[in-house]
Formats: sequence, C-alpha cells, structure tokens
Amino acid sequence: MIRSIRFTLTLWYGAILIVILSLFAGILYANVKANLLRDIDRLLASEADGVGDAISSFGKAELEARQGKDVSPGEVPGSFYEEVRHGGLAELVGRWVQVTDELDTVRPIRVVSGNGETLAFSPSLSKWAIPVSSPTLLTAGAGKTLYETYSIAVGHRARMVTYPVFEQGHLIYFIQVIISMLQTDESLERLKSWLFWLIPATAILASLIGWFLASLALRPVGRMIHEARQMSESRLHRRIVVPKTGDEVQELGSTFNEMLDRFERGFKRLRQFSAAASHELRTPLTVMKGEMELVLRKSRTEEEYERVFRNQLSVVNDMVHVVEQLLAVAHAEDGEMAVHWETLELGVLLRSVAQGFDAIANGKNISVQVLEEKAVNVQGERRLLERLVANLLENAIKHTPPEGRVTLEAVRRGGQSLLIVRDTGKGISAEDMPKIFDKFFSHQQSQEGIPSTGIGLGLCRWIAEVHKGKIEVTSRPGQGAEFTVSFPAPGA
Repeated sequence: MIRSIRFTLTLWYGAILIVILSLFAGILYANVKANLLRDIDRLLASEADGVGDAISSFGKAELEARQGKDVSPGEVPGSFYEEVRHGGLAELVGRWVQVTDELDTVRPIRVVSGNGETLAFSPSLSKWAIPVSSPTLLTAGAGKTLYETYSIAVGHRARMVTYPVFEQGHLIYFIQVIISMLQTDESLERLKSWLFWLIPATAILASLIGWFLASLALRPVGRMIHEARQMSESRLHRRIVVPKTGDEVQELGSTFNEMLDRFERGFKRLRQFSAAASHELRTPLTVMKGEMELVLRKSRTEEEYERVFRNQLSVVNDMVHVVEQLLAVAHAEDGEMAVHWETLELGVLLRSVAQGFDAIANGKNISVQVLEEKAVNVQGERRLLERLVANLLENAIKHTPPEGRVTLEAVRRGGQSLLIVRDTGKGISAEDMPKIFDKFFSHQQSQEGIPSTGIGLGLCRWIAEVHKGKIEVTSRPGQGAEFTVSFPAPGA
C-alpha cells in the first residue's frame, strides 16, 4: 500500500496542501496583525491630536477673555505663542486639567514639555510605569509622530504615541497617549491557535477526501489489473473491460487491448507456422526416411543409388521451397521486408519470371503465354513483385493438367495497372473460395494430389496490400481460375 499510486498521490496532495495552507495562514496572520496595529496607531493619533486641539483652544479662549475683546485670527496665534514661550505653558496646562477634567479618563495621557518635563498626566498612567524617554522626544521633536510598543508585564504589552505640537513652526510640547494591547494580543493568539489546529485538521480531512477520490479514480485500473492477471497463453482471446471514462484510464485499457490483439495474432501465427511447418515437412521427411531404409536393406546397383539420390534431391528442393515460403510469410508479418520503391514495367517483369518456369511447364506440357500492353508500369519493389508473379504462376502450373494453358497478362484500365493470371485447371470450389488467401489454409486441389498450404497465395495478398493494391479471384469448378492483381498506375 505504501508504494501504491493512491498512497503516493494522497501523500503529495496532503504535503502540498499543508504548505499552501501554512503560507496562507502566515500571510493572513501578518495582515491581520498589521491591520490591527494600524487601527491602534490611527486611534492613538486621533486622540493625541484631539488633546492638542483641546489645550490650544482652551489657551486661546482664555487669552481672548482676558483681553476683553475680539482678537483677529492673525493676532491670536502670536499672542498665544508669546504667552507659552515666556513660561506660561505649565500654568496653562494646569488650568486646562482643572477646568476640563479631560485627563480623568481610562486612557492614559501625558503632556510633556519640549525639554522633557511632565506637565500633566492621567491618574491611570501610574500603573503603566512608562518613563519619558529622551530619544523618543528627540525623534518626535523632529516633527515625526512616533509609535512605540512596551512590555509592561508578563504577557501584557502597551502601545504609545508621542505626538509633537507646534505653534508658528516651533515645538511647544508633546502629547503621549497609551493604549493597552492586551485585547489585541489575545485576539491574535486566538487566531494563531485556530490556524495551528485548523491547518492539520483541514489537511487530514482533505487527504481523506483525496484518498477516496484517488481510490475512485483508480478503481478501473484495479479491475484491469485483476482481469490481466486472469489471462494466460491459453486465454489470450479475453479482453479487459475498458471503462468509459474518457481519460487516460480508458486510453490505457484500449492500448492494453490492442497489445493483446497483437499478442494473440503473434501466438496464432506462431501456432499456424509450427503446424504448417510440421505438416509440410512431415511428408517429404517420411518419404526420405522410407526410401533410405529401403535402399539400405541390401546392396544396390549404382543406377539405383543414383535414382534414390535424385529423388532425395527433389524432396530436399521441395522442402527448401516450403521453408523459404514460410520464412517469407514470417518476415512479412513482422514487417522485416523494407520496400525500396521504383517504377517497373509490368510486362517485362512477367516475361522475366515466366522464363524461369519454362522447364517446369514443359515438363507438364503446359503452355505459358505472356500478353502485354505497352507501358503498363507499377510502382514497387522488384524482388517482392517477382515473388508475387512467381507464386501465382507456380500455383497456376500446379493446378493445370497436362496439355493445359496458363496466361499472364499486363493491362492498364483506367487508373489501374492490372496483372492477370489465368489457368485451365479444375478451378476452385465455392466452399474454398473465401479461404484461399488465408495463410496456412490447406486444400487438395493440385493435380499431383499434394496438399497445398496456401502460403504462396497468402504472401501474394500481403505483397499486393504493401503496394497499395488488391488481389481478387474468379473461378468455376472445371473451368480454371483467374487471379487479378490491381495496382495504382504511376501518375494516375
């Protein structure tokens, strides 16, 4: 199971999911933390700015009341600034605290002068124990609102803003507002805890779902494996059931069945080849064995030995011919015959092959005639086409009685180059007609009564198909047979 595709897919799916969820959780946590901190800083700045506006408004209102008259907008800031600059800031802040009570709030607030002196602070600030830091005031004095985080107790942090207040471009004082981050930190901790447990729980649940889906997807493969294990050499006719999934599993099943088709054809050819070889070679070997045993029973004359040797040579030649035909068919089935294309004149090819059969035909007193039209060309390989013509001619001579006639004809009709072989033999029965081109088909049609394997005609059909042609036969019992091979004419 550990090495199964299902387990591997689930493992990879779970691991990738954990990595993705971890990245997502990290980004989510960082964004939530940054947003909460940004909201806290915005709240602190708003409160500090409000305190500064309240003190400035209070001071300017006092100044107007003391003067007993309306002060123009251009004069008030100057007068207020002059009062603050000459040491009136501490008294102003004190009066503001007494009159407004704005520091009596839950939120700790501290007002610090420009030189670091604490002018006023909320009562609640005493428990925070956050000192006034000179570097902080120095940085904020440069005109930058500064935000800092302090740890005031174990597990308790606070956020403080140092807000500078300016009048006429001059630093007057600082306002520091502090807020507890306890609730924020608790929220972030709860979020972290949720993410910590949610990621593995989600990964486990998704892995279980992935395991189920992988099992569902691979179930057809399991069935195919089971069916494939039931097959053997004697059961090659069986095929696996291809699931109609429209995916790679269906393609795998179809490919496997196609492979089984090739295996079955190969085993069938092997059995047929073995049967044909055994059948064809058994008779001549038996004849040879019988003649040898007979000649060795007693001494013979030289003429008798010569006759036996000639008979043996004739039988050996027949065996060589059978073996050549069998090997030719085997090579043809295996695709080992490479075709070298060239343009050939069919009439010249017929005459060349027919000359090689003159002795055989004359021995049976059979007339072999070649009829040809001019320029009947075919595109193909000479060696294969010569074998095609030789097999057809040999078959015709074998099945033609003495004083008979065999005709070879090359003719062009339409866009086809035709090779026609006619004989005046006994013909082919209607029962055997559909099977004569099957390799290793045996019948007793020859004049000598010797079984014919059909190897030659089977090879003829293969050669015709290789040359993009086809072979047909017409025959009536007692009236001979006519084989017609049609090829595409070059340039047609």
